[in-house]
Amino acid sequence: MEGNSSEQLNAPLWEPTATGTDDDVHRYDKLGSTSPRQFSGKSLSSITKDSVSRYGDGIEAGVISDSNAKPSSQQSPDSTLTTFVLGIIIYFSSGGTPFGMEPSLKAAGNLYAIIGYAVIPFVWALPEAVMTYELSSLYPCSSGGVRWAEEAFGKTCGLFTGYLGWVSGITNNATAPVLFFSYLSSHFFPDISDTDTPWIQFGISAGIAIVLAYINYRGLEVVGKASVLIFFVSIAPFVLMTIIGIPKVDPQKWLQTPTGEEEVFDDDTMAQPGWVPDTLLGGITLRPFINNLYWSVNGFDQAGHFSNAVPKRTLRNGLCLSLLLVSTTKMIPILISTGATDIEQADWKAGSFALAATEIGGRWLGTLVVVASGISLLAQFLSGMSADSLQLQGMADRGQLPLIFRTRSPHDTPTNALILGLLGVMIMLPLPFGFIVELSNFAYCISVIIEFLAFAQLRIRRGDGTMLRKTVYALLLIAPMLYNIVVLMVASYATYIYGACASALGALLILTTVPDSLSL
Repeated sequence: MEGNSSEQLNAPLWEPTATGTDDDVHRYDKLGSTSPRQFSGKSLSSITKDSVSRYGDGIEAGVISDSNAKPSSQQSPDSTLTTFVLGIIIYFSSGGTPFGMEPSLKAAGNLYAIIGYAVIPFVWALPEAVMTYELSSLYPCSSGGVRWAEEAFGKTCGLFTGYLGWVSGITNNATAPVLFFSYLSSHFFPDISDTDTPWIQFGISAGIAIVLAYINYRGLEVVGKASVLIFFVSIAPFVLMTIIGIPKVDPQKWLQTPTGEEEVFDDDTMAQPGWVPDTLLGGITLRPFINNLYWSVNGFDQAGHFSNAVPKRTLRNGLCLSLLLVSTTKMIPILISTGATDIEQADWKAGSFALAATEIGGRWLGTLVVVASGISLLAQFLSGMSADSLQLQGMADRGQLPLIFRTRSPHDTPTNALILGLLGVMIMLPLPFGFIVELSNFAYCISVIIEFLAFAQLRIRRGDGTMLRKTVYALLLIAPMLYNIVVLMVASYATYIYGACASALGALLILTTVPDSLSL
């Protein structure tokens, strides 16, 4: 032992192993200038204390330990999470299901809605997926965008980005049970409005949320297997609707343009005044159309929260698979539903795909769509809550949140992070679907803008790629950044107030969690 002690002291304290991650490298680089002589004759615990006093609690929590166990954000890639399973999880996390697209048809008519869903995967989803893979490959960590923003702009910006992403996530999670109730009521109780039964809607939605939170508690592998099963069950009615509906399709119906009248939405989406006074452009009711398109395809950056659980190749292939699935499972149902039915623009609303299926194949097919909507929206909730809880756990691992959020269940899931996420969902459940979508988009928009700027900083300004590659990256950012600006501009005043309050709470969190944040 004496002969080896000198050799061990002269070796790097944080030398990454074959199973290590980029987090290990990052933390070692941070201590790269430390001389081994500085720790000569000291025990491991005293070295830990010296390092913590110099570099912060994150080192003690995340790197040096008397045991061989790694913290939660330093787990070796889990080979049980295959490309297909990861692709399905990302698919649901990014709103891949066709359910909830109907407000776009009501706001813009058949032609513009079809064009919107044909274009949006390329101008938004693809750039976001590329950004996610590039930054996740450089910095694999369960905190995802938090890590990217921190690497680019510092700890304060990372914490604020993570907070806004989490706020958007729990807000978006609330859309799943609310939308399921809309499908349920539109098919079985078409004469009853959601606003007529608020307590029933809240009770059913809350019960669904609690059950799904428990499934998340049971572990990521359970979520993955459940998501794959749910994917096939949820897509089956649309496969049947496509087969039955193709002979009935009239392509002329795809060319129908808006009536020119501002549509009245059941959830009072347009009742809230906004900064943009006239939201009717070319017959399109702009605010719900922009928000619904944005909501339907955002969330590919959620894959970053799983980057520490899978190899890079699995992450890349999973992102590609999810992008393909999102594009096809939105375009095909909207083409069949608009081309093979006589549903007027004013009659489209959340839940109308069940009515379209009934008209195409009969009530049995409409019932299958309702069942599929419930099942797939539940999977969307599962995936979203998994990503959000992993984000809080990753932030706690990095010393940005209290250690209570590192607490894991016997199933290796972040218990307290799941509970906090569930409480946030409960608060949002009484709100109308369209308003929840707008609130979620607003918070997400600010968060993802910071992520795109981090991508520009780390891969374009600081990156070691060729000039051609950097130029492609720069061009790739133009469309999504402009879209983000549009989403922020068309928001209502109520949403601005929500954003201001959420930002104020985030600033308070930063000041209390990171006392020295103002000096960073």
